Amino acid sequence: MKIVWKGIYEDKSQLPIGNLPEDAVKFKEPDSMLKLNLVASLFVLPVFILIGLAIFIKSILTGSVVEFSIFNIWGIILAFLMILPHEFLHAIVFPKGEKVELWLSPKALAAFVVSTAPVSKARFIFLSLLPNIVFGFIPLLVWAFLPQDLAVTEVVFSFATFSLLLGIGDYLNVFNATFQMPKGSMQQLSGMNSYWFMAKNES
Repeated sequence: MKIVWKGIYEDKSQLPIGNLPEDAVKFKEPDSMLKLNLVASLFVLPVFILIGLAIFIKSILTGSVVEFSIFNIWGIILAFLMILPHEFLHAIVFPKGEKVELWLSPKALAAFVVSTAPVSKARFIFLSLLPNIVFGFIPLLVWAFLPQDLAVTEVVFSFATFSLLLGIGDYLNVFNATFQMPKGSMQQLSGMNSYWFMAKNES
């Protein structure tokens, strides 16, 4: 994996075009960064359901009503500082030696990585989820078991919450891959969109 800094993203014409097989099928997904963010925002609801479940578990473990605040300033700052490491975790899952481009989109308040390297369905789902597992799910699980009176407890909760919310675009990728890609298929990016095709068996 080789990460290449590409700078400011302004238009989808800047994105690399993949060498797709003839039978490649385009994902049913938004074709602009703005539309993608709007559709991805629907995944805020399951994130809050997950957070509510963590609060419920912590309440059971502590035997009392849990006090919490999402808006701890240190947790928020830490979550935003993880934006580039978040993209790095996406990048490292691509096959060894493949070029991965890193872009920054001020309009969408986002950074993202793209690569035209084909990956399996399972690998695509894993690379989409990995940063959210590391910076969101695991810290939220840790928070559930931390003593409530520690100063760091609120920081961890806020960090985990905002990290999960910053990953909503990734959940859209996972949803699309899960319900659109057949078993044994490959995913490949070309321009703004993902495509899937069946892996060729080598004889």
